Amino acid sequence: MNKQSIRIAVIDDEKISAIHIQEHLADYGYPVDVFFQAEPFLESYMCSPYELVITDMKLPGIDGMGIIEQVKARHRETEIVVITGYATIDSAIEAIRAGAFHYLTKPIRLEEFSSLISQVIDKIFLRIEADNLRALMMREAGRDGMIGTSKQMVEVFKIIEKVAPLDCPVIIHGQSGTGKELVARAIHRLSPRCDDPIVSLNCGGFSPELIANELFGHEKAAFTGAFKAKKGLLESADKGIVLLDEITEMPWDMQVKLLRVIQEGQIYRIGATRPINIDIRILAASNRNLEEEVKKGKFREDLFFRLNVMTLSLPRLKDRQGDLLLLADHFLQKFSQAYNKKISGFSAKARDALAKYDYPGNVRELENIIARCVALTESDRIGESDLPPCLACDPPSLTNPLKSLKELEKDHIVKVLLAVDGQREQAARVLGVTRSTLWRKIKKLGLKI
Repeated sequence: MNKQSIRIAVIDDEKISAIHIQEHLADYGYPVDVFFQAEPFLESYMCSPYELVITDMKLPGIDGMGIIEQVKARHRETEIVVITGYATIDSAIEAIRAGAFHYLTKPIRLEEFSSLISQVIDKIFLRIEADNLRALMMREAGRDGMIGTSKQMVEVFKIIEKVAPLDCPVIIHGQSGTGKELVARAIHRLSPRCDDPIVSLNCGGFSPELIANELFGHEKAAFTGAFKAKKGLLESADKGIVLLDEITEMPWDMQVKLLRVIQEGQIYRIGATRPINIDIRILAASNRNLEEEVKKGKFREDLFFRLNVMTLSLPRLKDRQGDLLLLADHFLQKFSQAYNKKISGFSAKARDALAKYDYPGNVRELENIIARCVALTESDRIGESDLPPCLACDPPSLTNPLKSLKELEKDHIVKVLLAVDGQREQAARVLGVTRSTLWRKIKKLGLKI
């Protein structure tokens, strides 16, 4: 879109003045519609809003203030310039408080008028460009499961676009459930390495030996049970990207080995005597501050400096103003399709409850909540009663007999399994656990399903 395609309306009951403004703007290539009363302008505006409105303050019927109020009620982004021969400080302040961009008096001085119109059109054009960029980012990010129009997420999308083409390490920092892996996949898709693999490893909860085997692989007979050679993740990711999730959990000895890989571009399989050259880009994710971990002596400073080329911080869901219900609608559509249900939306009370909750588990928790609601609801609309107890607006009733935690867990697992026709993978997703965890619980609780 160019500046000359911005639609402008002039409203003035003095025809000579209105036509004079129209001709002056036409000299700069701007298309201008002229109206001599508010009513025909508003009728036109309601069908197709203008980006810029220039209006006289004193008009027959609806006056300039009435125009400002109706225009801003319909489309707050429209810019308004007020021009009048009845200038008072009070009316100027009133117009600007109501939403006008600026205020000029008759007779119009063309130099002042041209300067003001240039400023407001620059503002309009920048806003339109920002809206278009935001829409583009939303479409692109949506392909990776990242949804958001909040200021914080728009900034995240911009940083992803900037760092993706750069072949350097990136630290992705954020609380659990904020979408660190989605960011990594977005960087991969937009990077020059997009046609090569992205592999990930969660560094937490494994022994140094197991992590070494996963990362570097092994040669045949390298240890008991190594009946054949195996490629490690680093070798498998050659020419691609490696995501090391929860990197602060990586054992100290493994940090030394990873540093050597970054410095030399080589790995040794366990039991090997010859190095293998690899070309990888490393993304490191953590819910802890790596710099603080270095100060505590829990993470190697030299490795931190190697990784800390670019850092991307993800906001908590509760800090992403306006994104929560957008995400809820996205997950509702996603799980309605996955579970073959026709659910039209949320009730007003359900939306209120969703909006008020803090989400300590961030986006992942919201996703699991919506998955559960879709699986369990018997209505075509998610109501307040479908939400989990943690979102309930009213305190729980104690009229029913109290049950033990084990009984409640058993009842809930049965209800979820019945809702998804016994599909354990879907049930595990709704419950927010792995398939193996669900299997152990079914066995422990003695469920015959």
